[in-house]
Amino acid sequence: MKSSYKALATALIFSLSLLSAETNSAPGNRTGQWQISLIPSYTDSKTVTFDGGATADISGHSGFAIGIGYNFSDYIELDFDIGSADGSYVGTRVFEDGSDPERYNGNLYTSHMNLGLTYNFMASRLTPFVKGNLGLSYVDSGIPTGNIGSVCWYDPWWGYYCGPYAQTYTSSDLVYGADLGLRFDITSKVFVKGSAGKSYIDFNNSSTADFTIYKFIVGFSFK
Repeated sequence: MKSSYKALATALIFSLSLLSAETNSAPGNRTGQWQISLIPSYTDSKTVTFDGGATADISGHSGFAIGIGYNFSDYIELDFDIGSADGSYVGTRVFEDGSDPERYNGNLYTSHMNLGLTYNFMASRLTPFVKGNLGLSYVDSGIPTGNIGSVCWYDPWWGYYCGPYAQTYTSSDLVYGADLGLRFDITSKVFVKGSAGKSYIDFNNSSTADFTIYKFIVGFSFK
């Protein structure tokens, strides 16, 4: 999975580069346009070290987001996106009594909301861009806290029903980073982007963790 996403991003960037000779002088006509984006992504594997020496070896995983943005000019674009991802990890517990660390398998759920500011280097259909990101990330570790909560729902057979569920450790943290990529406006209404970037998360009980993220974006513009 990891290699296929990297190959897709490489192929996209190479293909867009080949188009530059024909399209570089063509205007982008992005000024004043809104846009909606569909954003599949792939996040590289990463080992995160926490307080006390505990670690989490997070596997590479895919994600998906939906974004909306506005082009103030052919160069400046502001957007907001929300998304989620599921992954797995191998954790290492470190015990205070000095006994051997314990490894275990876990599943991870994350979601985010993110504000991004993009600068397109050229006012043409094909342009490289750089983007800065700032937002919030929610992480559910899947590890039970030992507490039991209650959740209610409407069931088609039982009607309104409430039942117990095991609460898990969660965290809401600041996330920020930057992307570098290429954009190609296929028409005045449809565009694609390919990018690679870094995302940094300030976990409460860990040093800042950095993740490498690859994105392939399909977008639709309108006024």
